Amino acid sequence: MEKFETLNELIVALLLWITTNTEYKEPKKFPYVEFIEQRELSQLACKRDCEILALTPETPKYTIYLSKDLSPMDDICHRGILLHELIHILQDDQNIFTDYDIKTKKHLREMDALVNHNIFLSQYGKKIL
Repeated sequence: MEKFETLNELIVALLLWITTNTEYKEPKKFPYVEFIEQRELSQLACKRDCEILALTPETPKYTIYLSKDLSPMDDICHRGILLHELIHILQDDQNIFTDYDIKTKKHLREMDALVNHNIFLSQYGKKIL
C-alpha cells in the first residue's frame, strides 16, 4: 500500500485511480474532506444514531464528511470508503444518472460507487460484497 504525506495527496491519488479506471473526469473543484464525530455524522445522515462512517451531503457541494474513527492514510479499507465518497462527488459534478427519479438516481449512484469501491479493494486482495 502506498504511503502519502498528506490527505490531499491521497485524494489526488484516489481521483487519479477513478479517472483512470472509470468514465469519470476530474472534478471542477477539488473535494474537501472533514473528519467529524461518528455521532454527529449519524445525526446528519440518519437523524438518529446509525452505523454510517461517511457522507457526501447535497450541500455543501464537493464536501465529504468522514467519521473520526476512519484512518484512510493507514487503512486500505478506510481508503476504499473515501474513494466511494469521491465517486459520489464526481457523480454530482458530472450530473450522472440525473435523468432518473430521485430514488432511482440514488440507487444507481450507490451501485456504481459500490462496484468501483469493490474493484479498488480487489486490487489489494480485499472486498466488501
